[in-house]
Amino acid sequence: MDNTKIAVVSDSHDNKDNLEKIAALANNNKCSYLFHLGDFTSPYTAQRLKTFKGIVKAVYGNCDGEHPGLQKTIITMGGEIEKPPYKFELEGKKIILMHEPFLLEELIKSQEADFIFYGHLHKVDVRREGKTHVLNPGESGGWVRNPSFFLVDLDTLSFEKILL
Repeated sequence: MDNTKIAVVSDSHDNKDNLEKIAALANNNKCSYLFHLGDFTSPYTAQRLKTFKGIVKAVYGNCDGEHPGLQKTIITMGGEIEKPPYKFELEGKKIILMHEPFLLEELIKSQEADFIFYGHLHKVDVRREGKTHVLNPGESGGWVRNPSFFLVDLDTLSFEKILL
């Protein structure tokens, strides 16, 4: 059986071309899921993920203004978008998706999650504290820093930064 791979993306800020590249790279790397950690900014940007062959799970960011339009777009692609923190289980692992790092340290200290993925800061953060793996993939928009996202393998616990 193939490992469960996830593309982890944040802070696109309407850079639709980069989201199209990420969808293609996620498909090429056989990702089953794409987690977007907020700040698509608009539904037409989120729509660029329609070529992704897996499941999109996302949270709203502080710059996502049109929640109903984003929700409709993501649901139409067979995905889901929630208000953060979005807590769920995948392959027996407890996962939290969030945008802003409010309560991040408290969630880490609680050790309730195997993975916490967050965005907002436009700065890469990869660490493990106790059993909890913490990841901020940086920004995919490329407005403040070089655009990047991460490939995460849930089975091997490997994290690979991909620069666009």
